[in-house]
Amino acid sequence: MYSNDKLVLQLLSLLRQFGINQIVVSPGSRHFSLVHSLEQCEDFELYSVVDERSAAFFAIGLIQRTGRPAAVCCSSGTACMNYGSAIVEAYYQRLPLLVISSDRLPQFLNQMEDQMYDQASTFTSCTKYVGRLTPISSDLDFWYNNRIINEGLIELTHHSNGPVHLNIPFLSHHTDTFTNTHIPVARKVELYSAESSSETWAKIANLLKGKKICIVWGQSVCITAGLKEAVDKFVENFDAIILTDLLSNCHCKHTIANTGATLYSLTNEEKRDFKPDIVFSIGANILFNGEIKGFLGDIENWQIGKYDKISDPFRSLTKIFEMSELMFFNMINNIADFKVSGNFAHSWMSVSNIAYKTISEYSEAMVIGALIKALPADSDLQLANSYSVRMAHLFPVPDSVTVNCNRGVNGIDGSMSTAIGFSAINSRKTFYITGDLSFYYDLNSLSIRHITPNLRILLINNGGGGVMYSPLSEELRKSVSEHVCAFHTHKAHEIAKAFGFKYFAIRNESEISHGIELLTAESDHPVLVEAFSNIPVDTKVLSNYYKSMNRQHYTISQRIIMKGKRILGGLLPQKN
Repeated sequence: MYSNDKLVLQLLSLLRQFGINQIVVSPGSRHFSLVHSLEQCEDFELYSVVDERSAAFFAIGLIQRTGRPAAVCCSSGTACMNYGSAIVEAYYQRLPLLVISSDRLPQFLNQMEDQMYDQASTFTSCTKYVGRLTPISSDLDFWYNNRIINEGLIELTHHSNGPVHLNIPFLSHHTDTFTNTHIPVARKVELYSAESSSETWAKIANLLKGKKICIVWGQSVCITAGLKEAVDKFVENFDAIILTDLLSNCHCKHTIANTGATLYSLTNEEKRDFKPDIVFSIGANILFNGEIKGFLGDIENWQIGKYDKISDPFRSLTKIFEMSELMFFNMINNIADFKVSGNFAHSWMSVSNIAYKTISEYSEAMVIGALIKALPADSDLQLANSYSVRMAHLFPVPDSVTVNCNRGVNGIDGSMSTAIGFSAINSRKTFYITGDLSFYYDLNSLSIRHITPNLRILLINNGGGGVMYSPLSEELRKSVSEHVCAFHTHKAHEIAKAFGFKYFAIRNESEISHGIELLTAESDHPVLVEAFSNIPVDTKVLSNYYKSMNRQHYTISQRIIMKGKRILGGLLPQKN
């Protein structure tokens, strides 16, 4: 019988799946649950070596003879420290030695416990990876440990071989029970490289046959003409859809940039019908993080690209393709001898198109929409964080306009400095949309001497932080003005004059056109247009905007008509 400890079962399953079956065990009691379970499984070959220093060198001998990874397993305390000499040797020999150390719970560190020191930090300078595991008491713990074990076992032979340390805390070594008759199969993450065989690629392509595919495309991927051509061919052949945002600057076929609004617009029926079977994740962060994870969180995920870390944003990662995006799509396009027919992409695009709505009341959204609609071809758009970047996604942006925002960590600091740096070496007009808090936070950047006349700033001044205000209840909104939302009465007129900007203030709908004209016209000075609005009004307008996208309340006849249009549209040739 095997342990009932879910962490032990996960580790055993993944050791077996990764082919790590030679394990050198030193005596002790803290690792009893693991060792006793290993003893019950015929797939593992166990060796008993009392002294941990000798045990680890013994494992090195196994690796040298077989060319395959081997593991050592010990109790807690100085037992782990004794592995040091062999780990250093394995590190410089580049040998895949897996160190599995048992430990007490981290909460007890430095609390006068027996056999306890900071084991997880012991070998950080001479291992390729250190995995700090945790007892499993929730689904989040289960996913976390699975990811950490996968990362560690992959890293044993990733690029170059080397030692990996997994530290496993146990609450107790004598309260575990053993009633499992088998080891449940844990999720294994497979790693593929440019060197994968043609047979492997054929199997991968075959996995996509008949599947609905969604590509989640984040920012920071340079989309060359060659990559666009390869992606266009793939999404057409596989009837795939691309969910993204403006920051990806992805203009491939079947691309949806207003992902948040589109997901919000789906009816309950569409949420079922539009679910993909496989999700490809490409690039870095995506703006509509919560919305996309909420919709795609339980679907098989493939990570594509050259990244130094494993990302499992949907907690369902099964494959990593460590290669350029161009190579991946070219390989699939060249090997796949079939096409996926259907109405999947067209159905998504239909909802995306109707998700764009008109703003009919003066607000920050109306002003931002007016500028985006008037953006000159071949210009550039820089966006501040929080509401500025989210508002921009309510409107279609021309493909010739490049969009950037510091969304890697999503702070409000430095976005204007970034826009100024971008415009300093840019011959095209650089438009920067910012809220008031972000503007004043980075106000010192206006003193940078490299500001050019091509810089155009649209400052939305609604007197505070709307993004902190809008999610709150009416009751809570009454008490958040000073510290949470930082309400203020500042104006930028004198600031603009002091730094040599042309300035204009928008206070109502009738003044929008002149402000936008000033921003987009040729000028021998940089331009700053300040649009004044009101947080409660802005919040109400945005709330009504999203309510207008909710199609769940449509009548049955309206839904039948929409569904018929999607089906008929899917039978006709599409431009995108």
